[in-house]
Amino acid sequence: MDFEPQLKLGLQNMWYPICQSAGVKEKPRGFHRLGQDVVVWRDSVGKIHIHEDRCLHRGAKLSVGEVVNGSLRCAYHGWCYDTSGQCVTIPTSKTAQTKLAPRLRLRSYESQERADLVWGYFSENADEPAPPLIIPEELEDPAYSGFICEAVWKANWILVLENLADPMHGPFLHGQSLTLGRGALEDDMRVRRNDAGFIVEREGQRGVNFDWSEFYCDDSLWVRLDIPLPFGPKGILRILCFATPMTEDSTLVYFLRYRKLSGWKRAYWRFLYKTFWEKQHFKVIEQDRVILESLRGAQSRMAEHLANSDRGVTELRKLLREKIACRTAQ
Repeated sequence: MDFEPQLKLGLQNMWYPICQSAGVKEKPRGFHRLGQDVVVWRDSVGKIHIHEDRCLHRGAKLSVGEVVNGSLRCAYHGWCYDTSGQCVTIPTSKTAQTKLAPRLRLRSYESQERADLVWGYFSENADEPAPPLIIPEELEDPAYSGFICEAVWKANWILVLENLADPMHGPFLHGQSLTLGRGALEDDMRVRRNDAGFIVEREGQRGVNFDWSEFYCDDSLWVRLDIPLPFGPKGILRILCFATPMTEDSTLVYFLRYRKLSGWKRAYWRFLYKTFWEKQHFKVIEQDRVILESLRGAQSRMAEHLANSDRGVTELRKLLREKIACRTAQ
């Protein structure tokens, strides 16, 4: 079974996290997302904008230019674009300024800043308005406190999601870790569908290992799961996961780690995370990275033999195929 061609570079008509907000300051930044080059920049009041990273003059990358008086200026010949992507300045020719510039507009991507991330809406029809951006409620609930973990893996984005739909890999791949070394090595899996996605869970245990994951797949796609922390203070670590395709074989991965704590427990958790837990958690996701990069993408599917423990993987594939069919029919 190969990756569906429509999925290799992500689902269209979806919101994706592009980068961290803190990474975009006074200079524009260029990124490769969903097989496309985009430039992310802030206008004179600090609002984020996302456009195609290609000057309409000679094709130079606008991300190597600068922001001047609230407009994005190309470094090559000084052509400028406003926040809508409209070309507003062609300094080398008065004729082009009056006749050509009004006809030129960059492709724009609707954007938002939420939860310290920059989000972009990738659509098949650039003229259609974007739907509301739905993100996990924990990310904007003041009762929760957390951190962003960002990584780039040389693996297709679907493999990243399938790994999150596979709780049974926890006690094997991560069996020597402080958080995921407990629990039974054998269990039955069950899947429960809901209006926006599904939940895959182990039948025999809860709160012991990586025992369940919830997939939300509507106009954004993310995964929610819990892992137990054995100390400092004890309890559940909520993880919110996002996978943004870059190329067919590389993915921007976010793991946002949040806890619902207050007072001294919150302060202690934040201190302990930066001094201890962050390093431990990077060891765990590094194990995931090595395994996923070893799968050789779609080639591995052609020789795979799935079992009951892979019910989450098969459900995810079914859900993504349904999304493609639904949008093809529209």
